[in-house]
Amino acid sequence: MKTAFALLLAGFVGAVATLAPAPARADASHDCTRGCYIITCNEEVCATWRCDDQGCRLLNTFYRNFEDLSPLRSGKRTAPVRADVAHARICPAAKPCELYELRAEGATHLGSFDNVDDVVEARRALPR
Repeated sequence: MKTAFALLLAGFVGAVATLAPAPARADASHDCTRGCYIITCNEEVCATWRCDDQGCRLLNTFYRNFEDLSPLRSGKRTAPVRADVAHARICPAAKPCELYELRAEGATHLGSFDNVDDVVEARRALPR
């Protein structure tokens, strides 16, 4: 009986962890060691970034579609759009990880770190 209850409880905990909101499960940064694409947006434009062992490069930008966000057209108020900030880490073997902060306005190389998650948490805590 105790074993059945333990299995039931373990299944319940697993289901709750799977259905948890995305921010609770989100990584602190994107692992771009083998290359990745990241899109960041602000109120007006979005930027597509390519990050790999050469660093992070801007590929293109495009205007956001404001039809759904305009309070004048829809007749209702919407919350202001918050600018996206993404963090990309590139971790070569036997070397510290290179960390980049990406925004629609540009990329900032933050440096080389062994404790990338701690640095990302500290950056996210800074006022914008």
